[in-house]
Amino acid sequence: MRPTLRSAAGWAVLALMLMQFIPLGRLNPEPHLSIKAPAPILQALGKACYDCHSYRTRWPRAAYVAPASWLIVHSVRSGREALNFSDWNRSLMQQSDSLRNTMMKVVMKGSRHQPMYYILNPESRLTAREEGALVTWLKATAIQH
Repeated sequence: MRPTLRSAAGWAVLALMLMQFIPLGRLNPEPHLSIKAPAPILQALGKACYDCHSYRTRWPRAAYVAPASWLIVHSVRSGREALNFSDWNRSLMQQSDSLRNTMMKVVMKGSRHQPMYYILNPESRLTAREEGALVTWLKATAIQH
């Protein structure tokens, strides 16, 4: 018996349906501590960073449909491991200078470490004014510690 295009399509549909039942951790635990920063800084961070780097992730519809959900959940997990604004004080204690320098480099050079996110969410891009305010704030927090 030779497989036909129809049977291959049927198996593909079945596989896609079964993928939906693989559990993923799309969790937003309670933040431990909040960042002490001026309102414009918090607004800029919320706009451009919180979806991947905090427990305040806004999960898009695609995060509930496999296989796209696997990529999104993985990106958020790795983003939270690298930098989590919900654990800001803990992150700073562990790697204060290197973390700030990396953040400033990303903001100043405009290097978007997740270009697909910004393509799908253009409203998340920072304005030049927001970028400048973030860099100034990061430099000021480096002096304080």
